[in-house]
Amino acid sequence: MTEAQGNISAQETLEWTDDEIIPISAISHHLYCKRQNALIHVEGVFQDNDLTVSGNIGHTVVDQQASLVEKGLHRETSMHVYSDRYGLRGIADVVEFPENAAPIPVDYKHGRKKLWQNLDAQLCAIALCLEEMCRSEINEGAIYHMLSRRRRRVVFTTELRKVTLQAVAEIREMLVLKILPPAIFDRRCLRCSLRPACMPEANPSLNNPFELI
Repeated sequence: MTEAQGNISAQETLEWTDDEIIPISAISHHLYCKRQNALIHVEGVFQDNDLTVSGNIGHTVVDQQASLVEKGLHRETSMHVYSDRYGLRGIADVVEFPENAAPIPVDYKHGRKKLWQNLDAQLCAIALCLEEMCRSEINEGAIYHMLSRRRRRVVFTTELRKVTLQAVAEIREMLVLKILPPAIFDRRCLRCSLRPACMPEANPSLNNPFELI
């Protein structure tokens, strides 16, 4: 598929091969570290550390499929979402369905409340799926940061949608061509669970791993 297919119009529907279907979870990994994403989705490598285990434990509250009504608000947890238009598949942690309003996707993430574009783009991809499934324009969602127990509003701006679709196009190329980007040794590596498999120290860049990124 060409890069243009990452930005196809609402009127078009494409048929994707299995290799071209993008798991929504790959978007966050890709925008954080392209090599990390390729190790997981091209090489099939994944390892846990204390951070991933802690995140998995905290995430169990939304890991079971359920349909709930709380204080008059309908919520679906662990909801499967898809977009045939963009070739996306994944699971939404929570989707809220306010009465007479568009659905609101909510992602649960470990850590404290902080702006992370990679997390926002992953949530935006879920919104793109819901727009297609529900035939409704979705302008915002939210990320619940479990460590600080704070909910952060995310607006699906034109720019965020562009970033999300560009990431989808890049990931699709990576999956189809089996691309493994070179390692870059920087601060992201310090707590990465894939560091033993990645071995960034073997190919040090000009970046200092103790500098903020």
